[in-house]
Amino acid sequence: MKTIAYYSGKIETKNRECFVGNQKVDCPGSQTKNYTQTGDKLDILPIYKALDKRGDLVFSLILLIVILGLCLLPVVKVKIFGKTLSEYLKPIWYLILISVLTVLWQYFFGLKIDDNLMALRVSQWVWEAMVLVSAYKLSKIPNFSYGNMFFLGVLYSIFIHGLKVVIRYYFYDKTLLYALDRFLYGSLLVMSIVFVLGSVFVYLKKKSIRY
Repeated sequence: MKTIAYYSGKIETKNRECFVGNQKVDCPGSQTKNYTQTGDKLDILPIYKALDKRGDLVFSLILLIVILGLCLLPVVKVKIFGKTLSEYLKPIWYLILISVLTVLWQYFFGLKIDDNLMALRVSQWVWEAMVLVSAYKLSKIPNFSYGNMFFLGVLYSIFIHGLKVVIRYYFYDKTLLYALDRFLYGSLLVMSIVFVLGSVFVYLKKKSIRY
């Protein structure tokens, strides 16, 4: 346990929380640090105490709604930006499968490797490559538009980072706030690949430029 001099006594810090005796107090400089109550750093969201806790029922309901929504889309054949879900998934199903298996490998095997930083970095490159190849492959389909690229980014965000936050929440006991922050942060990365680079492919196709 580390002690820090403080004007009213000594602050003892433990698990990123500060105490003076038995009284919990604000840590010096805590206003500039964005950590959850479990000590996890947030990259996008500010601290919001209502979400900075476990909420199995809420998380499970959201997960169930997402799964049911994805299952119902092919049944009712709803078109999103002019295409059904099967039109998005059929041409790239094996790329999605590789991405999902890569994420599972990251958490259940990659983290256990001694030199895990390189292993995790390489595995991330793998699913990023699958995302980019998917955008390239679908861009070749006639009438595949910018809107279609955006929805492809949404799908990959759910498949990859949705899976990641499920693992983090259920297996690593993270809070709702941290899970949401990780999903949003990861989705930005996916969107930067799919929507930004994918839109370049769409633009080149519209201009009849070979790529």
